[in-house]
Amino acid sequence: MGHLFLRPFVAERTPWEVSTQRFLKIHGKILQEIEGLSQRELTTKMLVPPLRGLEDSSRYWSISMTLEHLMIVGQSVQMAIVELGSNRSIKQKVDTAKVKPKGLANFEELLSQFKSYALHTPTQLEPQVKDKNSKTKHYHPWFGNFTVKGWYWLLAMHGGVHLQQIREIKKGLNKT
Repeated sequence: MGHLFLRPFVAERTPWEVSTQRFLKIHGKILQEIEGLSQRELTTKMLVPPLRGLEDSSRYWSISMTLEHLMIVGQSVQMAIVELGSNRSIKQKVDTAKVKPKGLANFEELLSQFKSYALHTPTQLEPQVKDKNSKTKHYHPWFGNFTVKGWYWLLAMHGGVHLQQIREIKKGLNKT
């Protein structure tokens, strides 16, 4: 449980530029992992072993479901970052049940959207975040209250959890 207490401390003290580089590095690795995969490989569900930061209800997904989830969460967190970076509070509660993939996304369109998300999110956010040191906070159900810096840090780290998930799914695919 120690990591649940340390992460908010680290998140709030991580420089914006470090979170940007981490986001680009992690999401670049995801793009490498999915490059050249067939539709079957992208859409076959695999049960992965328990991973730190991955809810049990998310362990039986396909790679495309994982990408869809990253996009759902990413879009919500981006909106939160812009609001918090404008010193505006957010009324909507974070609900992990509402960010589960439907598994219905057109996989080619999803790949295109994910590639754009992975490559361009930091540069798209940059001009929209007016105050990167805003003290306005929003509650995360696992980590507590985060400022804009904490949410930006989380955006990168969330990708890291799902990078591990994608690697585990690929291991399972190689056994079939």
